Amino acid sequence: MTQRTMRRIREGEVPPDGGTAIQEDPGRPVFRGNGPNDYVCVECGNLLAAAMPAEYMNRKVRVRCGRCKTINVAVEEPGVDYAKAWRRKPVS
Repeated sequence: MTQRTMRRIREGEVPPDGGTAIQEDPGRPVFRGNGPNDYVCVECGNLLAAAMPAEYMNRKVRVRCGRCKTINVAVEEPGVDYAKAWRRKPVS
């Protein structure tokens, strides 16, 4: 597993169609996937998302840490096709 640190949300940075997931239990990640990356809080290092593919962790994903209450946002990586994760199949 690769550990990725999220970043603190900037003042006024609110994506038009994003939301904030709230971590209710600091011992349990908000998201679990089947990918290579774990995402941790920028302030306290608490695990927020476990085993997530990079395609699902874009700038619209915000998580409030259950331990320190910091709102974190995923850092987009160069070369990752973020649209790939959210493409819809054609309607027949």
